[in-house]
Amino acid sequence: MGTNKSRPLIVQYIVLALINVVYVIIMLSTSHFNLQMPEGKYAQNAMNGTDVMTYVEPARNFLTYGVFGKGTDPDYHRTIGYPMFLSLFMKFFGRDLWLYGVFFVQALLFASIYPMLFVINRELLGLGDKIFYQALMFLTASGYFIVTTPVVLTDMFFSVFFTCGLCLGILSIVRQRLIYLILHIVFLGYAAEVRPTLALYPILNAAVLVIAARKAGIVNTKKIRMWIAGSTIALMVVCNGPAIRNYINNGFFESTDIVAINLYDCLMVEVLFLEGRVDLYRMANRELEQISDIEAQIKKKKDIAFQVFRQYPATTIGKIVTHAGTILLRLPWLDTAALAGVDLSPGAYNKLSGRQIVIVRSFDLAITLCFMLIYVLFASFIIRQLRDGQLLFGLTLMAVIVYFLFPPFIAGGGFRMTLPVIGIIALCAFSELGRYFNSSGL
Repeated sequence: MGTNKSRPLIVQYIVLALINVVYVIIMLSTSHFNLQMPEGKYAQNAMNGTDVMTYVEPARNFLTYGVFGKGTDPDYHRTIGYPMFLSLFMKFFGRDLWLYGVFFVQALLFASIYPMLFVINRELLGLGDKIFYQALMFLTASGYFIVTTPVVLTDMFFSVFFTCGLCLGILSIVRQRLIYLILHIVFLGYAAEVRPTLALYPILNAAVLVIAARKAGIVNTKKIRMWIAGSTIALMVVCNGPAIRNYINNGFFESTDIVAINLYDCLMVEVLFLEGRVDLYRMANRELEQISDIEAQIKKKKDIAFQVFRQYPATTIGKIVTHAGTILLRLPWLDTAALAGVDLSPGAYNKLSGRQIVIVRSFDLAITLCFMLIYVLFASFIIRQLRDGQLLFGLTLMAVIVYFLFPPFIAGGGFRMTLPVIGIIALCAFSELGRYFNSSGL
């Protein structure tokens, strides 16, 4: 990139990296207790009951035994990308300082997602710089890419590497640079080692690259067709790295058992609780205790879960919709409030005065309506693309969003489940909002 083209990227990065660093400093100053690993004197902090130790323990185990797992047994539950990252800090910063190194490096790393979205907007979406800065203001004000900076979880970490891989793939086509294509495969491959969600993504990725080639007017060139085909084959291998690892170590070709856990121990349990049939869960657990083979256990959990879903379809759909609401309509800054020690439980809500309840409900309603508007505008953007004949563009964009958002609806997880795609959603939504204002003459 030339100097003039790269200047806005550099400025964006510096400003937003400073915001992230300041945020980490503030959180360490005000919420130090709740940011520590939930063990020892910190055992009952805000991280207790979260997934953080499922990443920390494999990292520690690797430094001791050279294996991401327990002792000399490789883990099949978590992928190795994030524990590998953590283990580097444990090794070079030591027991007392590694966590702070992770926080500040994540602050610098996470800020890179903004310039990458800027490039994706310019080279693929073509919505204009003004739309990008409007979306940037919304994302920053909402805290989407800031809140999880001082937290040991994979969601934002994955989102950065996925977005970088997507950005490099688009640039490899537009600039016709082989090095970008290679890095595209490397970054998406590493992202797949952070979260096991990219097994089927290479199919969608091929469509994204075709769209980029169409926009650049080079889709019919032999070199570009070879690049797209070759990168798709390579990604089908590297994005299934976790499944290949499990096949080598445990004899079954599946990235993780998390899908089965989410279906069986999360969604199914909630459905059975609402139906007053938790006894079925206990009976199923006794049946599973008789199965020692990991692959057979995973298959059995899925089979039992889907039997329950077919038996209680309305309740199942209701829980999925509820989970979708907690993912799509939750303000990220509420997680900051929780880390700061603010009690957000129903019990605390019931202790509020009448006036305070009105204020809280009004605030909650305003946030809900705001986020609902963003998603409605995004849907309108997709519909308009389809009506304008941009079928591949509109369908691919919609498929990418659904690919990342629908699976989390099974078990919930909060706003962080939207992080891989919220930037693209915001860009499209603000483009549509601008179109409505322009068409109305405002």
